[in-house]
Amino acid sequence: MLRNLVIIIFLLHSVRGTTHAQHFIGLHKDEIAGVMKESYSNFKQDKDVVNPSHKYLKYEDFVSEQTVLFFLSDDDRCTLVRWMSAYSNINDMISHLNDAYQKTDDKTWEYKQNGKAYSVKLEDGEWFFTVTIRPKAGI
Repeated sequence: MLRNLVIIIFLLHSVRGTTHAQHFIGLHKDEIAGVMKESYSNFKQDKDVVNPSHKYLKYEDFVSEQTVLFFLSDDDRCTLVRWMSAYSNINDMISHLNDAYQKTDDKTWEYKQNGKAYSVKLEDGEWFFTVTIRPKAGI
């Protein structure tokens, strides 16, 4: 029950329609930290693991087994979001993706925001699934 509430809060925030809240792309790392602290207090930033080949912020929610990575540019702006989750959350996620975005194939959706096109892709892993949000290539 708590897991579903956490997912619903995360997903509702995703579709509120504010300029950057839908996917965080374009936000500065300090803005991401503020949004996460204010709107996603169940997610805690993990600074223990560092990958020197990628610049990112990592947030985890241990209650519903979710991890969100915000990949950053050299000037600390979000360029890509990866949300990994336990399979116990997949039905809620697919339902949200179908409601919020235009489905283009079995595991891909797209949308436009502020005149820019974005793709949303669900990928299956062995132990968890990943939703990746990024600007659409070539647009």
